[in-house]
Amino acid sequence: MDKNSIENSFEKKIQKRFLDLVENQKEKKASNAFGIYQKLVFYRYEEIIKNTFLEYCKIVSEEKLNETIYEFIKNPPQTPFVWKIAKDYMKFVKKNKYFNKKKFLYEVLYFDWVELELIMKEYKIPQEDSFSWDNKYILNDNSKVKKFKYNIILGEYTEKRENFVLIYYDFNENEVFYREINELIFLILKSINDNKNISKTLKSLCKKYELNHKEAKEFLTSTFTELLNLKVIVKV
Repeated sequence: MDKNSIENSFEKKIQKRFLDLVENQKEKKASNAFGIYQKLVFYRYEEIIKNTFLEYCKIVSEEKLNETIYEFIKNPPQTPFVWKIAKDYMKFVKKNKYFNKKKFLYEVLYFDWVELELIMKEYKIPQEDSFSWDNKYILNDNSKVKKFKYNIILGEYTEKRENFVLIYYDFNENEVFYREINELIFLILKSINDNKNISKTLKSLCKKYELNHKEAKEFLTSTFTELLNLKVIVKV
């Protein structure tokens, strides 16, 4: 059995023991074993969450953070991968509406999580190519586009501001970057996987928003050339 299998097996045993103690805990009776296992599981999950959600943990109170973690471990995730626990926590917090008075925290959680997601992926680096509007492209696995209601990049949460963000893993820098883009670029990147003909996608959007197709093409050529070089988009 390899190290990861041993770790996963040990963690599952801890979770099962903890849940057994929770289910069998009698009202008004203290249990030393319950307390020990509760703390053991809590510290394990706290470490994962604090190391993943750096911005989120700067904003949320320690009391609220602890509350959500304790509730989360009562319904532990089924994933055998430790790093995926963070995603399950993010979904758990949103599903249970812990921050509906501070909804920007859901976006902060995503902002933190997506960096880990892109770093943990295994990639096949596509070959170099030159951009052409005649080619067909899709959004690469190293990239995501997201519409935010708050300015998460600059950490401005007091007022809503709709903004569009490209998030991508840079193969040269070995780092995840967040980049604000305009709505037209966002819509093209969002839709090219469905309609791989990027020129037709642009033409359709220009017609919808009453934009000059030729001018838009000239304006966006350098941007999409850069995105191809960054391997954000790949030829199909």
